[in-house]
Amino acid sequence: MPAAVSRSASADSLPVLWIALPAALGALLAVGVMLAGLNEPWFLRWNHAAATLLPPFLWAGITNLGSTLGAFALITPALAWRPRWVAAALLAAPAATLFTHALKALFAEPRPPAVLPLDQFNVIGLALRTDSFPSGHTITAFVLAGVVAFCASRSERPWLGAAVLAAAALVAFSRIAVGAHWPVDIFAGAAGGWLSAAIGVRWSSSWRFWERRRGVQVMAVLMLIFPVLFAFEDLGYPEGLWMQYLLVAWGMAGAAHALLRQPGGRVPA
Repeated sequence: MPAAVSRSASADSLPVLWIALPAALGALLAVGVMLAGLNEPWFLRWNHAAATLLPPFLWAGITNLGSTLGAFALITPALAWRPRWVAAALLAAPAATLFTHALKALFAEPRPPAVLPLDQFNVIGLALRTDSFPSGHTITAFVLAGVVAFCASRSERPWLGAAVLAAAALVAFSRIAVGAHWPVDIFAGAAGGWLSAAIGVRWSSSWRFWERRRGVQVMAVLMLIFPVLFAFEDLGYPEGLWMQYLLVAWGMAGAAHALLRQPGGRVPA
């Protein structure tokens, strides 16, 4: 069986538990934190711990990985060898966007700087005060993690899934480190991002434009635009500009490489 077919079959036959368990865990943690009254104490404890673990410029750089355009730039080089990752991420974006903005509008929860005195915790970058629930950066991070894990082959899934989940969890934790979100925000965001990734992967199994060179080239043009826009976006974290510019270069290089590849035929999954 060709490698592309094998990988596609693996992703398309993903066990339901791979989708349901992580999403359910995130949702249960969010509910548990709220019912137990742990949201504020956990935020303060984790925020203070983060300050001892890494300097502000690293937390700002890590949190910029969870910005929407930054995440697309991060995954863009996969066009050259796993174009389905990019296609699934693009197809997951509508569900993730709807989940994020619908809940933010519905709950309109204040962020930590609007609730706690600023001298009680560490704030990196702009002190955000509104629309806390859920964490959009966490949703974006878990969309990418879910896409990579779901599209991996059976042999890759255990180690690759663990690696991307750990990376997404670090981005989620960075939202507490910079003082922008409560624990409940990141737990709910993880659940929403994971489910959105499953939707994107399922749609990519039905709409297989990513298997054609022309489809990859169209995606590459789109992914070339994203880093250009990202270069001028004000993320509110001047300490993390180094990561923003690194992602711009990374995304543009990945998109350019995909565009310059030999046209025609099918591409790997």
